[in-house]
Amino acid sequence: MKKIIFTIALLFAAAGCATVMRTEGNKIEKNSVLNLKPGTTTRQMVLESFGAPSNINNENNEEKLVYVFKEKKIPVYLGGIIENETKKSESVTTLELIIRDNILYSYRFKSAEN
Repeated sequence: MKKIIFTIALLFAAAGCATVMRTEGNKIEKNSVLNLKPGTTTRQMVLESFGAPSNINNENNEEKLVYVFKEKKIPVYLGGIIENETKKSESVTTLELIIRDNILYSYRFKSAEN
């Protein structure tokens, strides 16, 4: 029995630890956000820079484009056979833009990690 436990422990140590990264949505580059200019940037320019939004809302002659990018890092063992979801870390980046008459009116950018 001790040999089996030792062998299993040795396998875990030999296989090492790696990380699997899973993403959701379009990556939001901070430099691209800094290039946004309310009153100047057009809707088309936004779509060219960030791609299709995660969500679009229309209300009161305004269009709200919402981009959400999620990135999960999950530790894996034995060449990816075992995933440790309890030790995962996740970061979420959100960009909300208000468009009026096809021109960027305002935006809000936030990033959080847990």
